[in-house]
Amino acid sequence: MDSEAPRTHTHKAYTDADGGRWCEVYLDTYRLPSGAETVQHRIRVGGGRTGVVVLARRGDDILLVRQWRPAIGRWAWELPRGFGETDPVSDALRELAEETGLAGSAAAEVACLDVDSGMLESEVAVVEVSVRSDAPLLPGPAADGEIAAARWWSPQEVARAIRAGELRDGFTLAALAAALLGSG
Repeated sequence: MDSEAPRTHTHKAYTDADGGRWCEVYLDTYRLPSGAETVQHRIRVGGGRTGVVVLARRGDDILLVRQWRPAIGRWAWELPRGFGETDPVSDALRELAEETGLAGSAAAEVACLDVDSGMLESEVAVVEVSVRSDAPLLPGPAADGEIAAARWWSPQEVARAIRAGELRDGFTLAALAAALLGSG
């Protein structure tokens, strides 16, 4: 069995203006099993609460939203997601409504992910949600204004977009793999 590498020192390098409610950055010193020390960055988002990725389904189709992501400097198609505030199922239903105007049902947590185990401390729950086939999408200003577009994608369209490099958001890819591979 592998030995653990205990944290020997922590320095909080950054806290957001809300006292860490949304983002904190730490520099942690660890003692490796070899005896050497290493310093690593650790980011805590959402106050350390479990975040949520929403796998909204309408039959076999999957809902993706298009959002500007300043960190990468481009638009991205991705599953709706957000910070945790209460519990993953309630948070997923809230995020879905905020971003798309849709009301989901039959929501269930299907996976819990460490989406960047090298730097991001917080875990993310994948919640699968059913949406009625006649429910209208209300992206953009009609919802919370965070997203530019929302649309339903067939499994074949999702697979093609992944292969073409058009769908590459890590949260989305990890959530799709965890939910779709685990449901078979």
